[in-house]
Amino acid sequence: MKIVVAKRRARAEIAGKGAVLVKRRKNPAAGKKPGDGVTLPRGAPLGAAIFSDVAWAGIARSLKLSGRELAITRGVFDNLTEGAMAANLSISEHTIHTHLRRLFKKLRVTTRTQMAVRLMQEVLALTLAETSGLPPICCYHAKGRCLVRN
Repeated sequence: MKIVVAKRRARAEIAGKGAVLVKRRKNPAAGKKPGDGVTLPRGAPLGAAIFSDVAWAGIARSLKLSGRELAITRGVFDNLTEGAMAANLSISEHTIHTHLRRLFKKLRVTTRTQMAVRLMQEVLALTLAETSGLPPICCYHAKGRCLVRN
């Protein structure tokens, strides 16, 4: 497939069949939303896969989450709808909604985004704790030069 950068549709037609028209913007930042420019390395883990099962177990233990609450929290990290979470867990959407409402109250948040941020804060706190068993995120920690600790 041929990609053609053109200001007019005629240029794409000239390029031949199978060409894709890509419009060029005068200002590269025009029309972009914050975060549009962020690219992740190919194969980087997304959603709940960003943490290991050991990390998820540490989060659940630290925040006193039940197994069902942890499964729903992982669904929030995967950006699943209530319907998709309900299908995955074989329960009703209403039950998912109730669990989410109770999770929000337990974590003292009001949105899914705040919930994700709260969980990230918990993971960072766990990696800094000596007794958590989670490996540190800081590459200098093993060398004893971690600025967060000192």
